[in-house]
Amino acid sequence: ELGAVFAVNADNYGAHEYGVILRNGALYRTATTARHLLIVDANGDLRVRSEREGENPQELGAQLVEEGALQTFEFGPELARDGALVEFPVDFTVISTRDTRREPRTAIGQLGPLHYIIVVADGRQEGYSIGMTLQELQRVFLFYGAQTAFNLDGGGSSTMVFQGEVVNNPTTNGRTITEREVSDIVYIGL
Repeated sequence: ELGAVFAVNADNYGAHEYGVILRNGALYRTATTARHLLIVDANGDLRVRSEREGENPQELGAQLVEEGALQTFEFGPELARDGALVEFPVDFTVISTRDTRREPRTAIGQLGPLHYIIVVADGRQEGYSIGMTLQELQRVFLFYGAQTAFNLDGGGSSTMVFQGEVVNNPTTNGRTITEREVSDIVYIGL
């Protein structure tokens, strides 16, 4: 229906109530958050910002709409900026950011204009995949030359679909599943 050839899960904004959420240029939500915000502009360029303490989310939402931003994804953390590793904030609110925690991961990065890299790592499956730490995920993006990289929702949501088929092994609580329902995706279409 959408003409998607390739798709991955995004931030699953329907499962939480944080952040400034834009979809296709329409403002869906303006709420405070301590997480990071991935912004996709009209040129398809990615940039990340962390909401600043005291920042008004309604003003930020209006600013992003005025700038012509198309999508925002509220999760994180930011993995790379200007081709360099980003240090994770100590007080970041996504529990899976602990240094040694291995999890299924989904993340997106940009190498150049309209040139992206998307990584989905399986995990929680003994004998198959133990997952990745965020630091390992960062190194993958830097190895491939990502200028910007951002961690999306992971865990049981981490799913990659190519030409209508799930091509990874999603898992929840150590059980392999077909795929978890999520409220949104990132996709590439015809």
